[in-house]
Formats: sequence, C-alpha cells, structure tokens
Amino acid sequence: MKIKEYLSSRLSLKILFNLYPPLFFNRIILKKISADYRKMTVVIKKTIFNINFHKTIFGGTIFSACDPFFPTMYYYIFKNKNCNLIIWVKNAEINYLQPADTSLLLEFKINESQIKDIEKGLKLHGKYEVKNEVNALNKKQVICANAQITTYLRDPNFIN
Repeated sequence: MKIKEYLSSRLSLKILFNLYPPLFFNRIILKKISADYRKMTVVIKKTIFNINFHKTIFGGTIFSACDPFFPTMYYYIFKNKNCNLIIWVKNAEINYLQPADTSLLLEFKINESQIKDIEKGLKLHGKYEVKNEVNALNKKQVICANAQITTYLRDPNFIN
C-alpha cells in the first residue's frame, strides 16, 4: 500500500506541474521524477508559444523552467524524512550561453552530501541555504544556458 501512495504522489506531482498554466503555456514539461525525488528531468519544447523574434526559445521561458524544481525536490526529500520545512528560492542567476534554437533538456540533481549538509545546518541553526546548478542542453547536447539556484530551507519548529 505504501508503494502505491508513493507512486501516486509522484504521478500527481507530475500532472500538477504539467498542467500548471505558467509551465504549460511555456511548454515546460516535467518528464521524470526519481523515486527518491533527487532527480527530475524537464524538457522545454520549442513551439510558437515560447519563441522570440529570432525563432529561438525566449530567455524567460528558460528561466521559468529553472525556478520551481529544486525547492520541490527538497520539499519531498525532507517530507519523506518526516521533516516539514519552509522552502523557497532565495536567489537565481542564469547565464545564456548560446541561442536555444531547438527544444531543451534540463536535469535537476541533488546528491547525498547536500542532504547531509542541510541536515547539519538545520540542526545547528534551524535554517540553511544550498546552491544548485542546472544546464539547459539543446538536441546536440550543447549547453545553451546555465542556472544557479539558491534554495532557502527553514525548520519552523527550531528553538535556539
């Protein structure tokens, strides 16, 4: 029964993200979620809805694709550890390296050492900031954009 709930939760999350209007209309599609929520695969489909005057994917679309996934991953990772945290993007930077003239692939990954560092920081200070990086790759596997996302995590029950 627990496995069904777990799969159902990931499926529901995937459907929710893919129907969420700001992502849906920008053709940002969540393709895969790993069972432990430490990896998400996202595709930006190049369409008439997200191209600019130069027929490349609009930079705002790429930036939008980088925004929600790391905080969501951290939320579910810690929720599965029975730890309810306040989580949000504190800072985001993006570097556009080359025009995105094809659909793009983004793979969001969180490793075990980051989780351990966050757990230590939360125990000591009740809050923690973690920086993650994601690349937007075109169909030729060339990096078109690189984003650094700083996620803020806070334990609302922390007593100093």
